[in-house]
Amino acid sequence: MQSTIETFRALESDGLVRLRAFPETDSWFDVYGEPDSAQERQEIIDQIEQNGCWFVVSEFYADGQWHHTDSVSMCVYSRPLDPAENCYVEDLMRSAVHALEMQSRRRADLID
Repeated sequence: MQSTIETFRALESDGLVRLRAFPETDSWFDVYGEPDSAQERQEIIDQIEQNGCWFVVSEFYADGQWHHTDSVSMCVYSRPLDPAENCYVEDLMRSAVHALEMQSRRRADLID
């Protein structure tokens, strides 16, 4: 049995699922509030400046268009689409694979 990542990569190479990352438009501090100290605030700023702050989306392709399946925001990673770095990526991949499978089942049910 293939892992989620292997399944996703195979479907991705067929153009059926994808992940995309966009620069986050919201402020980290507006979402999570101010940290307890100026030092913590500066550490967060430094991490964001070094790695970026990302909105990551998973999608599947059906009926001639891409469909949103899941997303996560405020990802402060240098490689936001890498499951080895971003712990949310595997769940995003699983969501896209599952949604594509459900879409395929619905189509099959309509044909039968």
